Amino acid sequence: MKAGISSQLNKNDAALASAAFSPEETLAFLEINGIIDLRDVEENMRKARKEKILQKHPYSIYQGKDGRWRTHLPDDSNSEGRRLIVKTHLDELETLLCKHYESIEAGLFKNVCTLEDLYPAWIEYKSVHVCETTVIRIKKDWRKYYENAEIVKKPIRSITKLEIDTWVHTMIREHGMNAHKYGNFSVILRQMLEFAVDSEIIEKNLFLDVRINRRRVLVPEVKKPDHTQVFTKSEESMLIERAWKAFNKRENYIQRYAPLAVIFLFYTGLRLGEISALKFEDITGKRMLVNRLVRFPTGEIVDHTKGAYGSRTVPLIPNAADIIDLIRTHRQEEGLDIDGYIFCPNEKPVSTYNAIERVLKKYCQDLGIEERSPHKERKTFTSALLSNGVSINTTRQLAGHVDERTTLNNYCYDRSDEDEKLAQITYALTH
Repeated sequence: MKAGISSQLNKNDAALASAAFSPEETLAFLEINGIIDLRDVEENMRKARKEKILQKHPYSIYQGKDGRWRTHLPDDSNSEGRRLIVKTHLDELETLLCKHYESIEAGLFKNVCTLEDLYPAWIEYKSVHVCETTVIRIKKDWRKYYENAEIVKKPIRSITKLEIDTWVHTMIREHGMNAHKYGNFSVILRQMLEFAVDSEIIEKNLFLDVRINRRRVLVPEVKKPDHTQVFTKSEESMLIERAWKAFNKRENYIQRYAPLAVIFLFYTGLRLGEISALKFEDITGKRMLVNRLVRFPTGEIVDHTKGAYGSRTVPLIPNAADIIDLIRTHRQEEGLDIDGYIFCPNEKPVSTYNAIERVLKKYCQDLGIEERSPHKERKTFTSALLSNGVSINTTRQLAGHVDERTTLNNYCYDRSDEDEKLAQITYALTH
């Protein structure tokens, strides 16, 4: 079979021929090229499993004078310690025996099943209910908090409430968890135990009875320093100037509009996934409809924005409208499509997502200012609105937040540098 595979590879490409392939890739190759039929493989696997199960059957299987097939199964309630099983056809009898022993195996598995054993099935189940970025975060938290913990290696049925309580409180102290970190950490344990209940491994989720005194055991959340979360006014001006220079000199020919996207974020406060999926059809006059985004890292484009807010309309200030007009004109002059994604010449929004992050990082390095992500441009946008008298409700709507507490707690920072802050404080206290 290896010779058959090799003959179909490009023999001139030594690197490809020597590459390591996963079992899944190998099977897919064999099936696509007609070398094997996976249906035959599956049938042979079922037969092999059936034979393995029947080899362990302790009683003989025989055909009676009436033509029907018979055997026995263990039965402690019977005086003989066994009971007779009769079926018309041998296949029916063997199928019944297989189901019997498989149910025993399933019961034994439930007795010894650990959280570590259950995790692959749970994360697969979870992945069809949440977005990819959430799954990535959960996997990261599993590796950080759970992977090497003794509690995940113990049979779920033997874990007590006291053990859960002690372990959770220990983890809170060891990792100095605040409410946000604890929420991400605990959701794994809570939902996995709920999954175990639904899988009939346990009858009750004992974690629901554990009480956490949040005031006493969780670390108070301290708002992050302003300079780490937003760009100051002078930094914004320098970045905009640097981005215009990059665009005019065509520093990024493939992703030529990424520099303009960096500028556009300061004027609109869009999420990175939203600006990557923005189309010309979303622009009407001086207003912009935000109603889709690209998910990273999968590149999937969905017809909704993040969270429960839904679509929103954002006004385009003259500077932002000028950027849209410039790109439209530029694309027309170069014979490019003007019906697709605004900031994405190659019609692959996920590449725009990556390019914006990359060029912003480069501009920060070039200018010698602290590196911050495109998301910090979004925080800069909301902070600028609030500090200049735009109402909290309008700011919340433009940011696409359901609750104004999200806007105030996580998107409101002082953009003034230290000299400006001192001047403001001095003026306030002396006038």
